[in-house]
Amino acid sequence: MKRKIIIGSMIAALAIPALAIAATDEHPKGHHKGDIFERLDTNKDGEITFEEMTVKSTERFSKLDKDGNGAISIEEMTVRKKEFFDKLDTDNNGTISKEEARAFHKVKREERKERHAGRIMKILDADGNGTVTKEEFAAASDKRFEEADSNNDGLLSADELQKMGPKKGGMKKG
Repeated sequence: MKRKIIIGSMIAALAIPALAIAATDEHPKGHHKGDIFERLDTNKDGEITFEEMTVKSTERFSKLDKDGNGAISIEEMTVRKKEFFDKLDTDNNGTISKEEARAFHKVKREERKERHAGRIMKILDADGNGTVTKEEFAAASDKRFEEADSNNDGLLSADELQKMGPKKGGMKKG
């Protein structure tokens, strides 16, 4: 029973920061409320259920639970910490230098940029041929406009732009 409480607490501890960021306008540099909300809202119904919120935490938990027994032992946590340390310590000298930390973060930043470019291409490249024509770009832009124009008057009000949010071409709250 005690183990289940600890496991539940760990899942909640992993999930709550993501939900807190998603629920506020205040978020760390590089994180965007809409992105997190959309990732958690897996069925895209505009609401996050408890099950949706815990999916990523459960996946992370499963990765840590190497033996699959439903609990994370101190040994499993130690293995995970060592694996992460070894990933950073590229020269294998037992220490992480500032250069190694920067290199690791640079790789992670590039991976995020690549994923972002892939998402953009998926949105814009309607025929899936790996390039975006002027027509495809215009069609995607028109679609964004139509989705934002909630009252269908052919104009975007400040309120409609605000609802789009800064990541989708709208205005920042201010």
